[in-house]
Amino acid sequence: MDRSVDPEGPQRLPIGRTVRGGAGRCKCKWESYIWKNELATQSDRVAIHFAEALSDDDSLKHNPYHMLDRAIVLSGFAIRRMVEKRLVTDRLANEEISVRIFPSRQNGDFRHPYIGYAGESAIRNYDFEQSRSQGLKIGDVANEIIHASQIMVSHGEENVQDGLLIASEWRLKDRLLHFTIEEFSSLVKRALDDFVSFESERWDPETGKVFATRE
Repeated sequence: MDRSVDPEGPQRLPIGRTVRGGAGRCKCKWESYIWKNELATQSDRVAIHFAEALSDDDSLKHNPYHMLDRAIVLSGFAIRRMVEKRLVTDRLANEEISVRIFPSRQNGDFRHPYIGYAGESAIRNYDFEQSRSQGLKIGDVANEIIHASQIMVSHGEENVQDGLLIASEWRLKDRLLHFTIEEFSSLVKRALDDFVSFESERWDPETGKVFATRE
């Protein structure tokens, strides 16, 4: 079933709208199409503003780094929303994606960056000669993006491909995530190309928990 198309019918009623008085009489089923549309839009903007950041085009009427920050974080939020509301298959939610990381320098000289700034001295906290891969679930990647303390652009570095450098506030002292633009687009494509064809939910009266399956 193609969830990227805006469905017609009762599902278009606003959340919380009531029918014939009383609260909660109109239910709304969560759908993925709105978040996929947002994700596709923001992913395109990531590529556009990344190219702008590398171009040093003085004619731009906006700061591409500010726009890039917004597009990356909103992409992460769209993915996390789909994972949290079970709008992706269990396979996608549970599989681990290989992500390139750069560990922090183990020399005791870590300096916490200023809260309102990205880059500059913060980049010196990490060892760019010691890259390795780490398996992360797509929801965990999205969470780290949303809670990013540092979002930086790598360009023309000797040991680092051009791309995005992201450090969450949670793991700031441990490591830095790195994506080329192609890798970031591939991450987004996993979510956009994932479609739930079967779903079920059940409530366990003994535990009060709800168990859900998405295939």
